[in-house]
Amino acid sequence: MAGLQMSVVIHAVVYVLVVGGLWALNQDATPDVQWIKWVAWGWGIGLAAHTTVWALMRGRARR
Repeated sequence: MAGLQMSVVIHAVVYVLVVGGLWALNQDATPDVQWIKWVAWGWGIGLAAHTTVWALMRGRARR
């Protein structure tokens, strides 16, 4: 269980760092086209799914 929890934390940290960097790039390169929202949204769905699996597995382990 600890491994899955750590993977969710790592996923979230990488998400914040990469999306933050891409946001800065978007603002610098093409401020009139906000493409970062699609990247953040799509990757956010993956992060939400990963977190949901962790939460379900955690709940199952507590039974």
